Amino acid sequence: MIDIQETSLSLRKRIVLAVILLVTVTSAIFAVAVWKIKVGLEEVVFGHMVDSQLELLRQATDDLSSIDTDLLNGWVLYAGSDLQQLPGRLQELSAGSYHSLSVEDQYLQVRVSGEGLDKVVLTYDITEWEQQEHWVLEIMLFGALLVLVIAAVSGVKAASTILSPLQRLTSSLNDIKPQQRGVRLSAEYNGKEVAQIAQAFDRYMERLDEFVSREKLFTQAASHELRTPLSVVMGATEVLESQPDIKSSSNESVHRALSRINRACHDMQGFMEVSLLLSRESAHPVESDEAINLSELVSQIIDEYRTQLNDHNIRVEQHFINEIPLYQSESLLQVIVSNVIRNAIQHTHDGEIQVIGSDTTLKVIDTGSGISDEHLSQVFDGGFSTRPGGTGLGLSLVRRLCDRLGWKVSIDSQVGSGTCVSIRFEHHKK
Repeated sequence: MIDIQETSLSLRKRIVLAVILLVTVTSAIFAVAVWKIKVGLEEVVFGHMVDSQLELLRQATDDLSSIDTDLLNGWVLYAGSDLQQLPGRLQELSAGSYHSLSVEDQYLQVRVSGEGLDKVVLTYDITEWEQQEHWVLEIMLFGALLVLVIAAVSGVKAASTILSPLQRLTSSLNDIKPQQRGVRLSAEYNGKEVAQIAQAFDRYMERLDEFVSREKLFTQAASHELRTPLSVVMGATEVLESQPDIKSSSNESVHRALSRINRACHDMQGFMEVSLLLSRESAHPVESDEAINLSELVSQIIDEYRTQLNDHNIRVEQHFINEIPLYQSESLLQVIVSNVIRNAIQHTHDGEIQVIGSDTTLKVIDTGSGISDEHLSQVFDGGFSTRPGGTGLGLSLVRRLCDRLGWKVSIDSQVGSGTCVSIRFEHHKK
């Protein structure tokens, strides 16, 4: 099942954050620019006004200390002996213009002219302007917060609108069953941004459908075409076995050869049954009316591999605690068990293989080369093999058949110590 809930939430957050960040940065830049322009204009306007006023006073009289400052509303002139009354902060100022100096709960525009005894200080009270400026600043901050909230709400709505088609596509993909064929989605998303994704998925599904169709056709055709020559071989073997001279023959090699031919034909029939089962996704394994004795089946498979066991100098031990009656197709069981045992033989030299069975589990334990942790998670993947020249189909086939039967197969291994393949039977009783 496709799960993009986390991805959707993460993408939604990224969209919302992007909108908030964009709006916040833009608003902040605009507010700072307006603020800087306002402060700059005030500084220029008030500075020019105070300079002009001081110049007018100089033109009106040579003795600035004689001017009655009470006649100047909001203005204070310090000259001559009045300089001793200057607030402490203003006494240290050198000649120049100063904007918005905070002095005794007031904001002043200050102009200092001259030095020493000729020093003149003219101040203008701009407290009311500064209070309005602070109110404007508070309004701007409130507006920024309001814009931030609006941006967050807009971002959430925009994210929902953007992700809605993608979430619908995800839901449609999750609803597709493995056995469904001919599923196409792009027609539902024409004109939307996700249409390209849906079209790409449709192209992939089309190729997948063609591949599955070719595989099924090949499997069915191969199984059908193999039945005829296989029946001929089995019929010819039966004819040979019925011959009086062969029946009465004491030549064990002849009887053994005929027995191996019969067994090979039987195995081939089982393989065709397995192939047809796996080619039909909805098909269920055929159950047997009679219980299959697993210990006897294992003994038979080991006997078939006797030559390889002798070549690899492998000892085999069987331990069956309880009889295991399995009401499954003998062909399927034979394919599963033989692949597991064959895999153990291929990776073991001068060692031992133990086959341990109980009423719920079959374990095949070898003392072979083992499998590294790096490769252990890949052993059931089709086409993967740790053996040079290996096809990697054996354990993959075992996993697929066990999944179809509702059984659990697991593997545990350690490099240099060996491997244990465990098959847990479930729903095996009739």
